[in-house]
Amino acid sequence: MYFMKKGIRGHDVSANSIREICKKCERNGIEYLQLVLEKSVEGFSYGNFSEQYAKSLNEELGSMKLAILGSYINIANADDNAHSHDISRFIEKIKYASILKPIAVGTETGIYKNESMNDSEEAYERVLKTFKKIILEAEKYDVNIGIEGVKIFVINTPQKMRRLLNDIASNKAKVIFDPVNYLDVNNYKNQDAIIGEAFDLFADRMCAIHAKDFHIENDRFKVVTAMEGLLNYELIFKKMREHNVDIPIISEETDLESAKRAFIKMENLKM
Repeated sequence: MYFMKKGIRGHDVSANSIREICKKCERNGIEYLQLVLEKSVEGFSYGNFSEQYAKSLNEELGSMKLAILGSYINIANADDNAHSHDISRFIEKIKYASILKPIAVGTETGIYKNESMNDSEEAYERVLKTFKKIILEAEKYDVNIGIEGVKIFVINTPQKMRRLLNDIASNKAKVIFDPVNYLDVNNYKNQDAIIGEAFDLFADRMCAIHAKDFHIENDRFKVVTAMEGLLNYELIFKKMREHNVDIPIISEETDLESAKRAFIKMENLKM
């Protein structure tokens, strides 16, 4: 029998500490957390990593399982100084991950110079080169990297994600699959094909699924709480079963109570 692995982003839970976030999640049947330290830990700043500090954060997590340690930077950044600064922060998160033991350290791929250049080979090579550098650190610390595709960023289709995984050529490269991120007002009617293609291309590399939804209002694409829009969740669960994908589903863009209601609807739907 399939048991849903429910998760939420820490900064979507109203609380004053990691411990309080975890307690609230546990009371609501949520066992996985996506944690962005700078958004959920008071006083967190980069450059202060130590094993002792990381272990103290781990103690605050208690029995809560860490799905994604968020390190959302602009992987494609064409500004060399800003790019180097971001990479150093990402590598510091990899060090935290070696202690906190998330499934993956997560990031999107960002914008190269401007959105119109995202589909250029130049932009792709920038992303690939950056991930190859990051993956060397990930392999050294035995940490997975979760890559999230987004329509407005460089890796913006399931095909480009598969190409990137092939070119990185490391099992430490995983995928955070957010189906809404691949959609917009122009392609949402093709969502079934896009979802199916994503599972066909990289189901074996998925490490987490983001759960949100969308409406179309006045010809505009609007993100809403999971199970309250047009996203074909029935198809997603069908594909998860077909490909034997058993990973955390992380609620996004909503508060704890709304996430709890969405998970109840999902559980009624998934079987």
